[in-house]
Formats: sequence, C-alpha cells, structure tokens
Amino acid sequence: MNMVLEGANEFFGYISKFLMGIGAISLVVAGVSILNVMLMSTMERTKEIRIMKAIDTSKKEIMTIFLLETAILRVFGSLVGGILSFAGGFIINSTILKDISYLFAPSSLLYIILGIGFGIFTGLLGGLYPAWIGVKTKAT
Repeated sequence: MNMVLEGANEFFGYISKFLMGIGAISLVVAGVSILNVMLMSTMERTKEIRIMKAIDTSKKEIMTIFLLETAILRVFGSLVGGILSFAGGFIINSTILKDISYLFAPSSLLYIILGIGFGIFTGLLGGLYPAWIGVKTKAT
C-alpha cells in the first residue's frame, strides 16, 4: 500500500510541476500581450503625447502615466487570475479529493501570491518599452 501511495504522490508531483510550467508560459504570454496592448495604446496616443510635451510635461511624468496604466491593468489582471486559480483549485480539490486542506497550506497560498507578484512584474516589464517610446515621441 505504501508503494501505491508513493507512486500516486510522485504522479501528482509531476502533474503539479507540469501545471506550474503551463502557468509560467501563460504568464509570459500575458506579459507579451500587455506589451502589445500598451504599445498600440502608445501609438494611438501620439497626439496626446505631443500635446503634453507642448505644454512642458516632463518625460518623467509621461513615463509615469504609461507605467501607472500598465500597473493598474496588470494588478487587476493578476488579482483576478489569483482569485480564479484559488477558486478552481478549491472546486477541483473538493470535487475529486474531497479534501481542501491542501489548498489552505502555506505553500499553496505562497504559490498563488508568487504568481500574482510574477504577473505584476512581467506586466510592468512589458510596459517599460511602450512608456519609453511615449517619452521619445517628438513634440512637433
């Protein structure tokens, strides 16, 4: 019986690592999507940026505007993703395993917090280039 239990634990360990890999890839894809959205937003707002530069808005303020917009999008998206992953884990654990104690373990909650933090980090990293492009827009 111990061998069966060890085999099952090893199997679930592999599944957990596989799903964490898929989650990491999803976070990178989401970061690239945020980069694309912010880059398109920057390109569409060149007139607005030019007006801000014409009234002597500093480069730092323009960069702050774009980074705050990125941060708001990413924090909201990461929190929604964290809540949905927790809810999905709760449903799966309660349905299949009939035990939700694993979900409230400190390691499980730490993974969710790390996922949210990584999502925010990749979003801000993806927003740096469009913010830099916005700063480099000419005021003519």
